[in-house]
Amino acid sequence: MIAMMSFLRALATACASSIVVALCILVHRVLFPPVLSFPWTMPSENTRGRKAEKGMTVIFAGSFNPPHWGHLVMIRYLADRYGRVICCIGVNPNKRYDVSPQARARILRDMLVGSSADDGSRRRDNVQVEVVTGYIWRYARAQGASLFFRGIRTWAADGREERRLQILNSWGPLLLGRMWPMRTIFLEGDPRYRNVSSTRTRKICEDVRRLRTRVGRGEGGAKDDDDDDDGDELSRSVDELMTLVPRCVADRIVEAYGTEA
Repeated sequence: MIAMMSFLRALATACASSIVVALCILVHRVLFPPVLSFPWTMPSENTRGRKAEKGMTVIFAGSFNPPHWGHLVMIRYLADRYGRVICCIGVNPNKRYDVSPQARARILRDMLVGSSADDGSRRRDNVQVEVVTGYIWRYARAQGASLFFRGIRTWAADGREERRLQILNSWGPLLLGRMWPMRTIFLEGDPRYRNVSSTRTRKICEDVRRLRTRVGRGEGGAKDDDDDDDGDELSRSVDELMTLVPRCVADRIVEAYGTEA
């Protein structure tokens, strides 16, 4: 009996210690998240780590509202490094979307295919785009994913909001799914595209749609200085849009996100 009691006390102590260690690991993940800064590293070919990564499935989650060059270069990097990349667009049933997740997914799929023709880059066939209803961490586990990636401009710019999401992704699986949470890695943007954001892209789309409408109304009639100004402004807005999104989906994005004047 004494031996049994000693064993139970030792077991309880070990369990308590394991829980404390697990909590410390989760708190450390939230306070000191792994951030992969640019230039993004790539393991050397023919190494054990490189071979292991080529067999891994990773999740790249975002709203892609709309998708843009900043997203695309991150996806290409992940596709070159890992065996399978799933771009997940989450659905919140309590939220109304001006552009549906399904429409954003179609634009992103077309971007992944068409952008290769635009800039002559190699097409990545190991990327898929999925709309996910419910917890993305639960979907990721069902897909056998090993890592969870989030794209950010910089941690200084986006870290506050991302930390809130990371807390949900860290504690949600543990409390709701009774599973150890997947590791989240934050991918800081290529400096060439750090000024690119979905908010800015939506604003330029509105400008292009508005100016196209005004220029269209002026066609066929007598032109004045205002018409010339609108045409010049439209050209500048279109040029700026081309720095934000690939040409292959520019008109689609303007149609989806531009508002009538």
